[in-house]
Amino acid sequence: MKTPSQTKTPHALGFRMPAEWERHEATWLGWPHELTDWPGKFAPIPWAFAEIVRYLSKVERVFLLVENRESESRVRTILKKSGANLDAVDFFRVPTDRGWMRDSGAFGSRNTKAGVWCWKAAAST
Repeated sequence: MKTPSQTKTPHALGFRMPAEWERHEATWLGWPHELTDWPGKFAPIPWAFAEIVRYLSKVERVFLLVENRESESRVRTILKKSGANLDAVDFFRVPTDRGWMRDSGAFGSRNTKAGVWCWKAAAST
């Protein structure tokens, strides 16, 4: 059995998490829905996220998680009103406990030596 000091770290094996500005297929976002994340301040949050999607959708695809069919319909209406390019937005109906993809979504690390990607789901908060 190997001890922790004998086990190579992902970094030592050539893996790293790519920077946000590196080439990618799309940006993943989770549509905000958890009211307790913004106690007493939730009303403008969907519109702030709509602005993010509006800007991103001008230059790249956006993969957007929504809770369900009703949520998708509501989000589409907000995005249309904000002027987002809906042709560049793909909706995924995936119930989540949070909209923060960094906390609850999948993340990838890249091995530049081997030219491969590894994906792993993050632990939910």
